[in-house]
Amino acid sequence: MLNRNKLKEKLKSGRPVLGTWNTLASPLVTEVFAQAGLDFQIIDLEHGPFIIDQIHLHVSACETSENCTPLVRIPDNSDWMALQVLDQGAKGVVVPHINSKESASSFVSATKYYPKGGRGFTPFSKAGGFTNTDIDLYVEKAINETINIIIIESKEGLDSLEDILSVDGIDVVYFGAYDLSQALGYPGDTKNPKVIAAIKKGVNLVNKSGKYAGGFVPQSKDDIKWLLDMGMKFITYEVDSSIIHTHTQCISNWFIDETC
Repeated sequence: MLNRNKLKEKLKSGRPVLGTWNTLASPLVTEVFAQAGLDFQIIDLEHGPFIIDQIHLHVSACETSENCTPLVRIPDNSDWMALQVLDQGAKGVVVPHINSKESASSFVSATKYYPKGGRGFTPFSKAGGFTNTDIDLYVEKAINETINIIIIESKEGLDSLEDILSVDGIDVVYFGAYDLSQALGYPGDTKNPKVIAAIKKGVNLVNKSGKYAGGFVPQSKDDIKWLLDMGMKFITYEVDSSIIHTHTQCISNWFIDETC
């Protein structure tokens, strides 16, 4: 059955959290990053070659560390997909392309049981402990210990942000810098001053609402410090594939000509 969500507790205490995007679809890689001390991993069903009925393997691999919280990004705002990953034990769901208050409300309803939402109900799952012996406790934990993360990645989403933030049940608002750079007319230029200004404005609104902000894909300590100074608490350091590639390439280059 679901246990305490340490990621949610840490955010509520005012401390920032550090995780990564998981795209390689290998439970062993998931376990490696869990053992490295991360607060969370986002198992990425939108951009990674994952099979839906194997999500529970990555959840278990992440939880080999008691401090690593497994989150799953679903490909779209689908009730069925949110239900699947939560029943398989994910402690939170990340949903892309939230553009309106209505889409945010629909997402919350799909992830929360009554009276907070209308998530399809079964206790006979990994999340429920495979039994109906203590349904009331399971429902309480499922409502209170899961974390909902929305991604804002369009101009429409930015324009509707204040309305979106009024939705109860949203914990983290993540700004998808690459998609926003394209939406604002600067595809791929995530450090364009206009892109940064738009995201900073959004972060300020999120913080004023009492929710937590995240965004970009920092690739260095300086990048992380920059995001913390901006007011973000939910930090997604790099992508698993890039971490492995960058480190290996650095050593390979050093081996050839002592440059890295």
